[in-house]
Amino acid sequence: MAEHLYLRLSENNSEDGELALQLEWMLLDEHSGIARFCGENNAEEFINLLVDLEWDGLTYVMLPGEEVLLTQANIPSKQTRQILQALPFMVEENLAVDIDECHFSIGDRDENGLLNVAVILQERMDYWLEALKALGLKPDVLTVDLLSVPRAKGCSIMADGNRVLIRTGDSQGLAIESSLTASTVNLLADKDHLSFLLHDSQRDATTLTVSQINAEQESGITLVDLANLPFETLCRNFNSQSINLLQGQFKTKKERSSGGNTWRSVFILAASAFALHIALLIGQGIFLDVKAKQAEADALNLYTTIFPKDRNVRDIKRRWNSHLGATGDVDGGFLDLFSDSLKQLPGSKLILNSLNFNEGRGSLVLQLEAPRSELLIQYSEALSQLGLNAEIGTINQGEDTVKGSIKVRMTGGL
Repeated sequence: MAEHLYLRLSENNSEDGELALQLEWMLLDEHSGIARFCGENNAEEFINLLVDLEWDGLTYVMLPGEEVLLTQANIPSKQTRQILQALPFMVEENLAVDIDECHFSIGDRDENGLLNVAVILQERMDYWLEALKALGLKPDVLTVDLLSVPRAKGCSIMADGNRVLIRTGDSQGLAIESSLTASTVNLLADKDHLSFLLHDSQRDATTLTVSQINAEQESGITLVDLANLPFETLCRNFNSQSINLLQGQFKTKKERSSGGNTWRSVFILAASAFALHIALLIGQGIFLDVKAKQAEADALNLYTTIFPKDRNVRDIKRRWNSHLGATGDVDGGFLDLFSDSLKQLPGSKLILNSLNFNEGRGSLVLQLEAPRSELLIQYSEALSQLGLNAEIGTINQGEDTVKGSIKVRMTGGL
């Protein structure tokens, strides 16, 4: 879940009478709607709070509507370069300053093909960006607060402290002092559908204004209750597709704040894990191939040791199966004798040095080594108790060990 940081910048008179930067902020989870971090104060307090703050989303910044002129221009061209060349001259008559002092940003076209435009003084744009730089922030979107006023049919008016935000279209509107609300509404082109958005905390302060509008407008005005305070309402209704003032010379590439590259990191980690997995599979394949060849060599060596007279070993698996499955005239084959004999070895202190199977006689000769000769006798008796015919052959006494042979056959064998 991504958390986005929302900021609204403004200026207030400080104690010494000079204008000082004022901020409203909120860290809002886009999926759950939970606001983990919010407040309002000066830049110094915000910087102190920002030190330990981490988030994995974007930074959205809103400027006061009084700072930006929202207008429209009829420019048929669809090429951005040509639009930007013609734009200043198309809206020049709406400006009270020279076009060289302004920064122009373009948005989408409305249903009539008119291009939505935002104009701000160049020096004010520089000022706000320097203020953000001092805070250690680079915004992903820098836009106007009034474009986040919830849009209803017709015109939406939202009380915001001692000011009012009026949204007349998707990318059109203006911000005024609350005392000018009624007179401004009278000047609107479309007054058929008026919605006044109010939070309970501002209802008493706007009663007179609402009454005045209702008295002057035939269709009256519809009151809409806001569940949240004005700034939180703007944050929750923020449209990242609004006109972004970060265009032209102010369009910059930026690093995402605190984990903005999360998905890129996840992709790199996943790719690395996949490559490592493939390398391990290749290494495992090579290792198993070497072990298989070694096992094949060991099997051949064991086969020629047990069946020294058999030279036909081109298909060792088939030859093994032939010998293990053949019983001749005896009651059991090599597999039965070998299995029953080896069951008695664990714990007997005997060491099996070699074995030899006589296929014709059906007998298995075990060459064993033991610390004492009686252990060989005990082993022979244990085999006899299993129903095997076990006979001790030779016993050779060494310095520390005894070596001997035991011939094992099924009962009834030769």
